[in-house]
Amino acid sequence: MFRRSTVPLAWRNLTENKVRLAASVAGTAFAVTLMLMETGFRGALLDSMVAVIRHLDGELFLIPRALYTLAVPLPFPRGRLELAREFDDVRSGSVFYVETRRSRWRSPLDGLPRRIRVVAYPPAEDTMDLDALRRSRDAWSRPKTVMADALSRPGKLGRFRPGLVSELSGRRVEVAGTFALGPDFENEGTLVMSEENFLATFPERRGRTAGADAVNVGVLRVQAGADLRRLKAAVQAAMPEDVLVLTKPELIAKEQGFWERVAPIGTVFDIGVVMGFVVGVAICYQVLYADIADRLAEFATLKAMGYSNGWLLGVVIRQAVELALLGFAAGLAVSVVMFRWVHVATGLPMEFQPETALLVLVLTLLMCVLSGCIAARQLVSADPAQLFQ
Repeated sequence: MFRRSTVPLAWRNLTENKVRLAASVAGTAFAVTLMLMETGFRGALLDSMVAVIRHLDGELFLIPRALYTLAVPLPFPRGRLELAREFDDVRSGSVFYVETRRSRWRSPLDGLPRRIRVVAYPPAEDTMDLDALRRSRDAWSRPKTVMADALSRPGKLGRFRPGLVSELSGRRVEVAGTFALGPDFENEGTLVMSEENFLATFPERRGRTAGADAVNVGVLRVQAGADLRRLKAAVQAAMPEDVLVLTKPELIAKEQGFWERVAPIGTVFDIGVVMGFVVGVAICYQVLYADIADRLAEFATLKAMGYSNGWLLGVVIRQAVELALLGFAAGLAVSVVMFRWVHVATGLPMEFQPETALLVLVLTLLMCVLSGCIAARQLVSADPAQLFQ
């Protein structure tokens, strides 16, 4: 009889006062929203920083061994890529340039030069798998042309459109078309150029011979059915010590690992999640403590009737779990709207991941149950006679 009444009693205690219920759910939802937004920003950071890598059409990649992140690209001689092309299982190899330090786009908004990321490769080699770039390869093969990321932040760079003429690092260029990639935490936007236009704009990248050109990434396409692990080891063995050979998952993991563990940005978002959890514990504790204090006489009656401390604690914990589920549902609904708004406003890839929602749900349950256990100490440790006073 006692067990069957536990769930209704916890639910009744939670929902009896509708105003308090609304305030309790709102407070819990605030903590849930804070944790979801922090994990969302963290995920957007990591995903946006590897967006270019994900769109590189290749299976193996050559990078400088000293490279920490593509946000600060380092060069290596083009001849290293030519050496890798000689392997039978390598179907093709493409150069890929990245420039972030000297690339400046003159914004049509105020005429000031703004920092922008520029990447380049031979258009005919389709090194990036974006359809807009492949369809327009003839257009941006022409001299003094670029392709612009339509999702670049317009507040700094202006809005890109076909036919727009401006300056890139002091050289007059025309926007031949647009594609969709998105900004990240380091770059407001991205331009794509042909190799020839890139070397004309940044002549310091051109070596005395073609093999000495300073490239940033070598993109290797592998023959179907080739043993990728064995080929990677063979190519690495043939490379000088200054070049590292990685698969795409390894390159993505290396880039994300830098931002997650080395750069302080990932740590900041982790601290934000912890702060959301702490705020949630404080809010839930105040809610449950106040509810228990208002019902001391009722709990005293149950305790005097022979209900154990464990049973009374179970009522409080069930109430905490129900509050957690209601708060999580409300916080999730608010976060969906916030994620969409942030994506539209910033262009960052704010997307819900099932594992993220599950993590926050577990944290919410833990948050509320912990608060319930702390709040119930006054009830469990008190004498029934004292509770009636």
